[in-house]
Amino acid sequence: MKPRLFLMLVGILAAQTVFAANTFHPAFAIVDADGVLVRESGKPMSSMRTCGACHDTEFIRDSSDHAAAGVFENQEIPCLRCHSDFEAPEVWQAGLFETDGSLAAGVMDIHKPMDRNCASCHEVVSNRLDVPLTVDPHPVDFSMTDRTGQIFSAQRISQSGLNIKGKNELVRPFDVHADRVVNCVNCHYSLNNPVYYRQREESRPDHLAFEPRRLTHADYLQRPLHQLAKGASRHGLGAFESENSMRRCESCHEATAVHQWLPYKRRHFASLACESCHVPELYGPALQAVDWTLVSPQGHPQREFRDVEGDPARADSLIHGFRPVMLVRKNVGGEAKLAPFNLVSSWFWTAGDPAERIPPERLAEVLYPDGGLHPEVSAGLEIGDARDVVRRHLEAAGYPNVQLAGEVTPYPVSHGVVNGRWATRDCRSCHGEDSILAASFALSGNAPGGLLPAWAPESGIAQTGHIQRVNGGGIAYLPSTHEAGFYVLGLDGIPLVDLAGLLMFFGVLLGVSVHGFLRFLARRRWGSPDRPTRPVRMYDAYDRIWHWLQAGTIMMLIVTGLIIHKPHLFGMFSFAYVVQVHNVLGFILLINAALALFYTVASGTIKRFFPDPDSFFARAFEQAMFYSRGIFAGQEHPIEKTRQNRLNPLQQVTYLAIINILLPAQVVTGFLIWGMQYWPALGEALGGLPLLGPLHTFLAWAFAAFIVMHVYLTTTGETPLSGIKAMVTGWEDVEIHNGSNPGSVEEKAHV
Repeated sequence: MKPRLFLMLVGILAAQTVFAANTFHPAFAIVDADGVLVRESGKPMSSMRTCGACHDTEFIRDSSDHAAAGVFENQEIPCLRCHSDFEAPEVWQAGLFETDGSLAAGVMDIHKPMDRNCASCHEVVSNRLDVPLTVDPHPVDFSMTDRTGQIFSAQRISQSGLNIKGKNELVRPFDVHADRVVNCVNCHYSLNNPVYYRQREESRPDHLAFEPRRLTHADYLQRPLHQLAKGASRHGLGAFESENSMRRCESCHEATAVHQWLPYKRRHFASLACESCHVPELYGPALQAVDWTLVSPQGHPQREFRDVEGDPARADSLIHGFRPVMLVRKNVGGEAKLAPFNLVSSWFWTAGDPAERIPPERLAEVLYPDGGLHPEVSAGLEIGDARDVVRRHLEAAGYPNVQLAGEVTPYPVSHGVVNGRWATRDCRSCHGEDSILAASFALSGNAPGGLLPAWAPESGIAQTGHIQRVNGGGIAYLPSTHEAGFYVLGLDGIPLVDLAGLLMFFGVLLGVSVHGFLRFLARRRWGSPDRPTRPVRMYDAYDRIWHWLQAGTIMMLIVTGLIIHKPHLFGMFSFAYVVQVHNVLGFILLINAALALFYTVASGTIKRFFPDPDSFFARAFEQAMFYSRGIFAGQEHPIEKTRQNRLNPLQQVTYLAIINILLPAQVVTGFLIWGMQYWPALGEALGGLPLLGPLHTFLAWAFAAFIVMHVYLTTTGETPLSGIKAMVTGWEDVEIHNGSNPGSVEEKAHV
């Protein structure tokens, strides 16, 4: 007979006089630490001995996350706290038993952990719809609802007992999973539960798609692993490291199968946790700041709640709700995503070396020596230097090296999930100057002792962004996605790049404006030169079609790119639509450029872009002198323009730079940005969006400056509009230089 079956039989036989009335769990004997029936000994029940009759309680205790976190005060594990709604008394009264020695019906009902069991320690969890939900923040031992504002309930917010601003319009449940009857243990389960067991990716062979070697239900019931699938790696603190074992959103949902409205779906899913959009706002009273430096006689701190008017424990308080701040959450596998957090600032006293926190009850003894506030502390509060007085009294009480400390602790937000109707869907919520990713997040209405808090040393969150003072004496956190390694279009950017681009663009614009004005003055003074011209078929149909398609595409790319990078200036346009248009235009540019390259190579006309090396510098200098001096005196162009030689040396060098440097760089960076959702490793290997984005932007400024120069130079022909007219009709009137043949076959060809 297997040992576990033997133990179960022994337990059943030993419990023939004292049984627990239960519809799910087999009857069992209730014994004390010595193994004696509690009905006979009158001593407290021992879970280790009572439950240990069938279950390996020592294994359960040693594998328990709660035990490792110090939740249990002794070697006993409170099994009933999670597996029953019955709280075992210190001394078992006879009235709890029937005449035959069994427990009275309904006294103890053993079951799997229910939501209400989790709620007894963690956060507000309620599946009741008949009683309006209320929240009473705990003054000292803060729950996760106190720390984050999370409420796990199927009850509609509009039907709750909370006084929430505009709650009549909030006709959704506090959490959609609770509304869909998803329980806590569905996600936070025992890791060796055969129903949920998943082998870790790092230990699973590549060829094995399913692992059949798992515990039987009998094995599991004997030794259930109490390392529950969890998100927080430190109990009661803000560090957040998603375990591979926790059932994340993607364990149940296939995000790529929906979200059809979302451009760059893969890129968004790789950068954002689902909660970033599906937990847009929290309506539980969440802590903002806790001041432990001046406590009440009971050792309770001064609390400040986030976006709550009044004390949340009072019915007349008004909860506005708040949007959590987005911080980088790192998974065990190294994956980093932006996820919602609440930040709680706290100030406290430390003493000793190394510094340790002074317990609030010890501080209360110093502040209230005779039951009332110490007179010197009271006087200090009136003049604003009470904490210096408190420091002196703590040192007088024997605490060495008393220091004031302040910390900001991030608490992850995973509950309060809403469905698509209520989720964040507007692209401009993140992409724009007023992005929620960069919104200032209040930390406290004041800084006790004038001390700015620092990130909690074991928070597990990268110290990006800035903690700074704000008007009115408050403190706020200003996040920075760029410092966190992300580049959000429309939000992030390098100001120096935009400054350099603006200087380049307006510098060229100013230069051509001054040059054009001087030409205008010179022509008014000297008059227009009267030189013979001849019509030349300068551009064929393909040249003109290619030119206007390319010009229009580049102009639209610049305009749409400007909207994407500065969406707050163009609120009338749909950000998602403009992104799609920009992508389509980019591929049109790429295809048109590729076809032009093939045409010029196949036709041999590519030779017109290459300057003659023998006389290049002399001809380039001559052309530069014409633009800087000769054009004002009405001199003829130094180089006669022909169909085969229609580019001067300066134009040839410029177009070579455009074709070989500027255009390829712009195309490559744009293609890599577009391809970040398909081949992220390729883009990351070349610097990722933090490098590709600013470089693409700077190249766009260079194109804009080139267009200004290019359009202006078309006015330097025989007439200001002759160049534009030639690109429309194909014919251009060019000057006849001395020695040229006005009737040459070359110029009359292609009529």
